[in-house]
Amino acid sequence: MCDSSATMKPSELQEHLKSSPQLYLLDGSSYIYRAYYGIRDLATSGGMPTNAVFGFTKMLLDLLREHCPDYLTVVFDRPREETFRREIYPEYKANRNDMPEDLVHQIPYIKQILHALNIPALDAPGFEADDVIATLARRYAAEGVQVTVVTGDKDLLQIVDDRIGLLDTMKDKRSGPQEVLERFSVPAELVPDVLGLAGDTADNIPGVPGIGEKTAAELVRRFGSLEGVLEWKSLVSGQKRRQNLHTYADQARLSKILATVRYDVTLEIPLADLQRQTPNLSTLIPLLRELEFEALEIVFTPPAAGVVELFSDGSGRDSGPGGYGVILRYGDHEKELSGFEPKSTSQRMELLAAIRGLEALNNPSTVRVFSDSQYLVRGMSQWIHGWIRNDRLNTPEALANQDLWKQLAALSDKHAITWEWVRGHAGHPFNERCDRLAKRAAEAGMWTAEVLRQSGEKIMEEATNPLPAVPAQQEPVPVRKESEFDVEEDGQLRLC
Repeated sequence: MCDSSATMKPSELQEHLKSSPQLYLLDGSSYIYRAYYGIRDLATSGGMPTNAVFGFTKMLLDLLREHCPDYLTVVFDRPREETFRREIYPEYKANRNDMPEDLVHQIPYIKQILHALNIPALDAPGFEADDVIATLARRYAAEGVQVTVVTGDKDLLQIVDDRIGLLDTMKDKRSGPQEVLERFSVPAELVPDVLGLAGDTADNIPGVPGIGEKTAAELVRRFGSLEGVLEWKSLVSGQKRRQNLHTYADQARLSKILATVRYDVTLEIPLADLQRQTPNLSTLIPLLRELEFEALEIVFTPPAAGVVELFSDGSGRDSGPGGYGVILRYGDHEKELSGFEPKSTSQRMELLAAIRGLEALNNPSTVRVFSDSQYLVRGMSQWIHGWIRNDRLNTPEALANQDLWKQLAALSDKHAITWEWVRGHAGHPFNERCDRLAKRAAEAGMWTAEVLRQSGEKIMEEATNPLPAVPAQQEPVPVRKESEFDVEEDGQLRLC
């Protein structure tokens, strides 16, 4: 199920291979709250809230599919009352509200999901998730592993180096040493010094009154460290600022301790225990059904024996650049295809997506094609039979997109195909993935086309590898007769 290399540029693929093996350390608490506030009003038919569980699971699956880590673990916070920081500073994070009640009841389900996916969930008594992440990151980076910490927490920028990076999936942003320097104006190892002076309102770390992050960064850069600033405070401009550095020196030192992650968490876990494993479907599927996550259940339900599932989507504007995305599934195999057209309509891209997917099959096959394009689905399940009887399919200019309809008709003669409509942008996992593939292909194609145009080169279409041959099943081509089609106010079918 993991094939992100299919959508990578050559330079990205080279970097991907060069950085292996890869360990991803996921900040569980950060992910949970993003899921909780990102999706609202989702519950089972019995009224049990499931928004955080659904959002967390979906984001996790997207991460696994797009980044394909070799090793992975999710790290959780202990209750803040149990951490060493609360012991040395009782006001630490005291400004934060308690976890919402409807979220509290979802945490055990999130951990059940992780257990069913065979993904380790870690925490450590007395420490926060940041400390566990920092300890594991430094340990395995020293062994030559490329570590990616998945979080939106700026505090963890202090652990970044050439082998440890941060990934904020919400902003789709990676941070390395250069990004840390741009963010704080100091190297990663001096981030705690900046926070010691400036404090951190999110964690209720006091810092020094009157010194903000920008000023703190300038002072640390000038004097080399927090202790350097305190030692040479007489050289700092502003009488009030000098006085505060004198009065709150110990508070600044305490704030630095609170802001500094620990690398000495006692957590002996071999790297091999974090290796990606296949999910335990006998546990996972019943759990997804209990939570009524039908869309997520589809991800883990393989196609019927001997059947290829083809999901397709096109992205484009009238007479503008377009992209297509295709996912092919056969047994336990999965393949992504995508491509770009310099000039095409959205309807043509929808048809082209299905064509490219069917062309990737080596031998005649039994295929279920899923698309959110009613234009494609109704055209191939209903209209085309009339076009063939009336010879409109071969009459020049009798049909819009006639060339593509003829290609689809020929492919339908080769394969036994059912055409099925899915509601687009409604949480269907494969439809959403195809949509992303199509949009990325369009963006990459426009960028490449512009570069080649400026250099005077011609655009070359990249070939895709076909799916392995699958046995043909000699069955009549079934026609889907009942499909859900939206209609406009005037009664016309909404075709895309």
